[in-house]
Amino acid sequence: MTQNDPKTGIDHDAVIVGAGISGIYQLHRLRRLGLRVKLLEAGGGVGGTWYWNAYPGCRFDLESYSYGYFFSRELLDEWTWSEEYASQPETERYLNFVVDRLGLREDIQLDTRVKSMVFDDATGTWTTTTEDGTELRSTYVVTAVGILSAPIYPPFPGREDFRGEIHHTALWPHSEVDFTDKRVAVVGTGSSGVQIVQTVAPAVRSMTVFQRTPNWCTPLNNTKISPEKAEELRLRAAELHARLLASPGGTQYQARAERAVDVSPQERLAVFEELYEAPGMSMVHANFQDVTRSAEANALLNQFLADKIRQRVKDPETAERLIPKDHGFGQKRPPLEIDYYEAFNQDNVQLVATSEEPVERITETGIRTSRGHYEVDMIVLATGFEAVTGSFNRIDIRGAGGLPLREHWAGGPRTYLGIQTAGFPNLFMVGGPQSTTGNIPRYAEVQADWVTDCLDHQRQQGITRAEATAEAEDAWSDLAYSTIKGTLQESASGWAWGTNVPGRKRTFLLYAGGLPRYRSELDRVRDAAYEGIVFSR
Repeated sequence: MTQNDPKTGIDHDAVIVGAGISGIYQLHRLRRLGLRVKLLEAGGGVGGTWYWNAYPGCRFDLESYSYGYFFSRELLDEWTWSEEYASQPETERYLNFVVDRLGLREDIQLDTRVKSMVFDDATGTWTTTTEDGTELRSTYVVTAVGILSAPIYPPFPGREDFRGEIHHTALWPHSEVDFTDKRVAVVGTGSSGVQIVQTVAPAVRSMTVFQRTPNWCTPLNNTKISPEKAEELRLRAAELHARLLASPGGTQYQARAERAVDVSPQERLAVFEELYEAPGMSMVHANFQDVTRSAEANALLNQFLADKIRQRVKDPETAERLIPKDHGFGQKRPPLEIDYYEAFNQDNVQLVATSEEPVERITETGIRTSRGHYEVDMIVLATGFEAVTGSFNRIDIRGAGGLPLREHWAGGPRTYLGIQTAGFPNLFMVGGPQSTTGNIPRYAEVQADWVTDCLDHQRQQGITRAEATAEAEDAWSDLAYSTIKGTLQESASGWAWGTNVPGRKRTFLLYAGGLPRYRSELDRVRDAAYEGIVFSR
């Protein structure tokens, strides 16, 4: 650990919280700036999402080479992805490779969960306290805690009574979990539930899937990356990076210029079929331009996808239960699947729709619903996250005058640029609320670069305190909400609105203006001498 500076009383210039893909990059940038930095990580290894979500079947839903780092020629030359959509173990290996190749490990402290972060008005410093009581004082704190990293549990009583194994997909053990010949319950059918059902179903004695609401799932269509393509990706990395940064979602896809309602039924069907057979998020990002804005166009796509489910699932009643009725395609991030629907054709797999058959409690030997009792040996909870603000809420963060961040965000998160929040000087967020949607690492990359530039500006000017104004925060919060105005997302629900957490106020938690517009806003603020931020010494 860096020695305490007797002049200032600080241990580090900056403390970073979270060793996922965003925190690792931020650590690299601040170290290159010459700052004394310590990165704290609750997990036993680096990787963030790709450390914790070690469940069978976990993998990218965007191309692996679009998700990784582009800033280092050495990293690009020395790492080769094996698949278009890499699995969790490969991604975790990649992030460990990056940390070691860049020599970052000495400044990362693992198995260290942050309990509180408190700003001291008198000294203008932050005290970060870990659960074991260790205190670190720093001028700056940068959070890189992830938008999907605070798991939630279903509100069923009796979880502690269950005598079998129980695991949450977001806190998966790093020791092997044996499914062989087990009776398994999977609770939840979001992305994690879809991935674990399709992966584990062939190995178990029986599987009961408890579904609250179905999601629109489209095929992943994954393939291996050939040596020839791997070399082409290296040679054209700069071109790919530029294309990603120019795309609204930070992806390599572009929406079609045509509208679904303007083309013939035959042409529309041909496009839908092409996208269904295409890889990854093609159906989301390369579709007709009006499928996310026009209810009529969206309904046409929904009908196409519903027919696909009916074709793939043999039992008509099960097929109908797997077809969403509460939202259209794209109003929630759709899970990508390999053979998820075919899993329900297995004799050992059954679907329980909890809207028809509510769960009453977990018992010693299984799950009791309003219609009966399901005996199981293992329960897998794929019940998602308190998204975006959940990890902030689990740390006692207090700003100027002792203001709790939970209180400041009681009506929903409010930020400036998704990077700062009024009343919390020298607190910067990478991947925070109102800052991202789509390919998160591409958004986090420009945020970490901006934070680095801002801290460098302060250092050169002899500034020690930076705080967003309330007016700038109000304006940005209004802008973030305006980015979904006029789209079907405006009437959506789910984790992007916080409605998956009982009792939580419905508030849009993301920024949907697109990456080019977001980058432009960051550049504008920087070029205007950080307009909206008050600096002081």
